[in-house]
Amino acid sequence: MRTTALSRTLLVSAITVAGLTAAPALASASARAEMGSVRDVGDFSLRGLPGGNGANGVGTGGGIGGLGGTGGAAGANGNGGTGGDGGNASGSASVGGAGGAGGAGGANGNGGSGGPGGGAALGGIGGKGGVGGVGNAGAGIAGGRGGNGGASTVGGGHKGGTGGAGGAASPVCPGKPGGTGTAATFTADGTTGATGAAGNSTLPC
Repeated sequence: MRTTALSRTLLVSAITVAGLTAAPALASASARAEMGSVRDVGDFSLRGLPGGNGANGVGTGGGIGGLGGTGGAAGANGNGGTGGDGGNASGSASVGGAGGAGGAGGANGNGGSGGPGGGAALGGIGGKGGVGGVGNAGAGIAGGRGGNGGASTVGGGHKGGTGGAGGAASPVCPGKPGGTGTAATFTADGTTGATGAAGNSTLPC
């Protein structure tokens, strides 16, 4: 009986000691997991998000709507520019212009949005939208918006002009928007819109 009581006492003591030593280890593991979770959230907040793609154009009467432009790539802390919408097309053999690509974001600056593609009428091809300007690497200044693609004309099969690219941002001012491409004529394609000027290096913008 004495031997049995002594064995039980030793067993309870061993369990108590094991519980005391295990608890800090579990608490330490839990704290590490929580800190790791916070670190992951912090890292995520520093990543820029890519720009969204533009919507595709609508085609009616046999026309084919232009494809929406691709969103611009993101910088480390800045969102990429949004791609422009594709142009609409009406009538057989017409194709709407593709939307312009969004500009890339700088390290802390958003890229400019791409311009929409030009509309197309019977037998024509709408001009492609301009590319958005690049965002500045500094304080979150956006690049200029790409210009609109030029429209086509009825018949002739000529293409509207491409929209001008948006200007790059400066450290203090956004880039200027690109010019609109000219419309096609019965005998010639439209011309490309002017490139947007870069943002002013000093205030006022």
